[in-house]
Amino acid sequence: MDLPVPDHVPPDLVFDFDVYTASELDQNPHRTMVELLQSNKVPPIFFSPHNGGHWVIVGADEGLEMLRDFERFSSDPQYNAMSRKPWTLPNLSDPPQHTDYRRIITPAFVPRSVAAMEDHLRILSGSLIDALLARGQCEFVEEIGQKFPVNVFLRMAGAPESDREQLVELTERAVRSPERSVRDAAGYELGEYVMKAYQERREKPGEDLLSMVLHGSFQGRPLNHDELLGMGLLLFLGGLDTVSSTMAFVMLFLGRNPEHYRQLVQDPSIIPAAVEELIRAHSVASVLRGVRADTEYFGIQFKQNDKLFFLTQVYGMDARRVEDPLRVDFSRPVSPHLGFGAGPHRCIGSHLARTEVRIFLEEWTRRIPSFTVAVDGDIRTRGGHVWSPIALPLAWPVH
Repeated sequence: MDLPVPDHVPPDLVFDFDVYTASELDQNPHRTMVELLQSNKVPPIFFSPHNGGHWVIVGADEGLEMLRDFERFSSDPQYNAMSRKPWTLPNLSDPPQHTDYRRIITPAFVPRSVAAMEDHLRILSGSLIDALLARGQCEFVEEIGQKFPVNVFLRMAGAPESDREQLVELTERAVRSPERSVRDAAGYELGEYVMKAYQERREKPGEDLLSMVLHGSFQGRPLNHDELLGMGLLLFLGGLDTVSSTMAFVMLFLGRNPEHYRQLVQDPSIIPAAVEELIRAHSVASVLRGVRADTEYFGIQFKQNDKLFFLTQVYGMDARRVEDPLRVDFSRPVSPHLGFGAGPHRCIGSHLARTEVRIFLEEWTRRIPSFTVAVDGDIRTRGGHVWSPIALPLAWPVH
C-alpha cells in the first residue's frame, strides 16, 4: 500500500481497506467485518487511504453518536468529496432544510399508504414465486430480487416495467463501481432519465411519486431543477437496490439455515419479528458524511472536509449493543440495528421495506416448505455503498 495519508491521521489508525473492492467484502461481509472488530484487528474508527482517503466508522456506538451530530458531521456534499454527483436530496442536506425536502414525499411512505399497497405486494410476490415453482430452482437475485421490490417501486414512480433492466443496471454502476468516473456517469445518465420523466408528468400529471415531487414545494416555493433532480435520484437509487439486496441476504441465510426457515414455515406469526432480526444481521446500505470544521471526537483529530464512510451494515452486530451478535435469534426481545439509518435521516422507506420483506416471506413459506442454496461454498458478494450477493441459486423439492 503506497497511498498518501494526511499528517493528522495516526499511523495506527490506517487500515488497507477499500470500501468498494476490499477482499473482506467478497463473501460473508457482515461476519468478516464483525470478526475484525471483535479481534481488534481494526478499531471502531479507522482511516482508509483508498478513494482519496477517508475515515471508516465500523463501531455502532461511535457511528450512532456521529450520525446524530449533524452540527459537526454534515450530510452537505461541500464537506465530503465522496458524495455522489449528481447529488441526492434530502439525504445530502441537514436539518432544517432536510425536514422540508422530506415532507414532500412523506405521504407516500406513511403506514396507511403502505397498508393500502399490501394486496398488490401479495399478488405480485405470489405470482413471481408461482411462475418458478414447477422448476424447483431459481437464480434469486435476477428472477425475484431484481423484480419484486423493483416493480413495486416502478409502479409507485409511474415508470414502465419495460425500463426495469436499464434502471437496475444504471443503479448497479452508480452504487458499486470502484471507479468514481463510472459512478458519476451512471448518476448523470439516471438523472437524464428522471428529468425526462418529470417532463412527461408536466404534460400528463399523475398521482405517482415523481408527480408528488414535481408539485411539491420547498420553503414556500417550487423545487428548482437541481432539487427535482436530487429528489428523483434519491427515490430511484433507494427504490431500485436496497430492498433487493436485503432480500438476497435474507434468502441466503434462510437457505443455509434450514432450522431457522422451518420456524417460519411452522409458525408464520413470527415472521414480522424474524424480519427485524434478519435485517439486523444483514443490513446493506452505508452512509456518507463530512466534517464541518476541525474537531476532536473519541480522541481522534478530524479536520474540516475529512470524508466519513459509515459501515452501518454492521451496526446491528456490535457486541457492545447486542449479545452474541452473530447468532440470529427470532425470539430476541429487541433487534437493534441501523439498517435504516438513524436520527433525522432515518430511511423514509423503512416501513415499506419491512412490509415487502414480510409479505414476500409469507408468500414464499406458504408455497415452499423447504429450500437450499444450490451451490456449495461461499456466495460471492459485492461491496460499495450497498452490499449485495452477486448471484444466489436456490433449489427446492418439486412434488
